[in-house]
Amino acid sequence: MEMTAKEYLNQVRNLESKMKMLKEEIDTLREMVVSTGAVQQEERVMSSGAQDKMAETICKINEKEDDWNNLMREFALARAEVIISIQKLNNTDYEQILYKRYCQSKKWEEIAMEMNYSYRWILKLHGRALEEFRKINKLA
Repeated sequence: MEMTAKEYLNQVRNLESKMKMLKEEIDTLREMVVSTGAVQQEERVMSSGAQDKMAETICKINEKEDDWNNLMREFALARAEVIISIQKLNNTDYEQILYKRYCQSKKWEEIAMEMNYSYRWILKLHGRALEEFRKINKLA
């Protein structure tokens, strides 16, 4: 199945979203290790079961960090590819709209304010930009 222009452009936002969720998961696991360590410090004695559980959590953190680094590389490559594809357009407004929306994850209202256009005009230009993008990049 061929990818649509929107699907192609959205891959950057999708990867960014996955990275954010993974980062939150890593942070949560780290907090668990720190709080578990603090509780066990107060008790002065750490059981072997608690030590095993903490070691397991630390291993999980390392795995998740590896996943995050791989995702970061994938994100950087996808973003660079999308930017190059956007730059093929021969219309500065189209380029700006697609870049701001799909590479910077900006809301329509923000884009409209930054470009000094009405919200409705931005949406209309976005539709035209997508159509042009689709043709130039030979997408579905």
